[in-house]
Amino acid sequence: MRQFIRRRGQTVVFIALSLFVLLGAAAFAVDWGLITFTKHQLQNFVDAAALAGAQELPNASNARQKATENYARNYANNFNLASPPTPQPISCTDPISSATVCYRIGTDEVQLTTPYGSPPSPNRLHVRACRNVSLFFARLLGMSSRRVCAEAVARRGGTLFPRGLVVLDGSGNRALFMQGNARLTVLNGSIIVNSNAADAIFAQGNTTLTASEILVTGNYQTLGSPVITPTPQTGQPPVPDPLASLPAPNPAGLPVFPGQTISGVATLQPGIYTGLVSLIGNAFVTMQPGTYIFRNGLRVWGNARLVGNGVMLYVEGGRIEVGSNGQMSLTAPTSGTYAGIAIFYARTNSNPLRLLGSAVQNIQGTVYLPRSLLQLQGNANFGPGMIVTWRAAIIGNPTVTIQAQEPPAATGGDTGTALEG
Repeated sequence: MRQFIRRRGQTVVFIALSLFVLLGAAAFAVDWGLITFTKHQLQNFVDAAALAGAQELPNASNARQKATENYARNYANNFNLASPPTPQPISCTDPISSATVCYRIGTDEVQLTTPYGSPPSPNRLHVRACRNVSLFFARLLGMSSRRVCAEAVARRGGTLFPRGLVVLDGSGNRALFMQGNARLTVLNGSIIVNSNAADAIFAQGNTTLTASEILVTGNYQTLGSPVITPTPQTGQPPVPDPLASLPAPNPAGLPVFPGQTISGVATLQPGIYTGLVSLIGNAFVTMQPGTYIFRNGLRVWGNARLVGNGVMLYVEGGRIEVGSNGQMSLTAPTSGTYAGIAIFYARTNSNPLRLLGSAVQNIQGTVYLPRSLLQLQGNANFGPGMIVTWRAAIIGNPTVTIQAQEPPAATGGDTGTALEG
């Protein structure tokens, strides 16, 4: 009898323990299901917000606005709210970088980061959302809530960075050629070389080539001790001419001037110059704002200086050549068809643009040479703008900087948006 009672007692204990385990498993399943559901919901929210915001890149302010508006709408729809909650700026709990901006949308903390990545790209948007989920049965184990997060990264299609230098020649050897101690730096922008040659980029000597990213259709070769940062991404598809739709200026109504040689102080007016315009000696020439059409080129030599604000130089024939101690300082127009365009070679003009000598050339705007060689043997600062050229050669000891910014007329850089990962 005692043995029966003992066994009966053991059975009761076993059943009690089993029920406790089963109840614990059920409790875990309920709470885990709630966590999983919340994670899935947040993932849908951040995916949609990242894609919406990426459409506005590289404008960070607009991207954040679109992302938060999209998140708020989805939040309202899922919780059957009469109207979307207003995103409230808050201090970030755990920001991933100094570029992170945080908002409270409903009960969620939403973190937006752009530029994002390593190096930070203005064409990438990281969205992270977190919510504190109240638990039920897990309270018995001392856990009343759990922070659940989801994240997504979206990018604007095309290059990750604004195009700073685009070399169009699709098959030529050494389409981008660097030699000597030449230094080329593209700030916050990409270098794109369309040539499919094995030496599409050729760097020789002690040259330095630096950009946010370097894309080449073919391959690259080095000789000596050049430094290329980052390593070029080879086998990339060629990009179309981003300024192919830019029209040549209409000469109708423009005044016509002959070529001239200037050695003193002078002012040039917008119009058509039929002959070579040559600045020599100690000439100091100011260009009035507007469009200039050169049919036989422009030369700045000696100690001459050429200054133009709000100007676009269209080189129909001949070439631009700056050498000796000559200096050219140009600023592109800020509005109209040629907003951001400083120099535009005719598509039938294969003469080079040559910047030589010891003076520093300053060109604030885009240089467009669709069938020409850009030859740089002197120091030069370009931008904000981009350079689109058939070929480029940087030789000797120049230091060249391009501050990448695409002009309004540029096309083909944005091929839509996509989620990463």
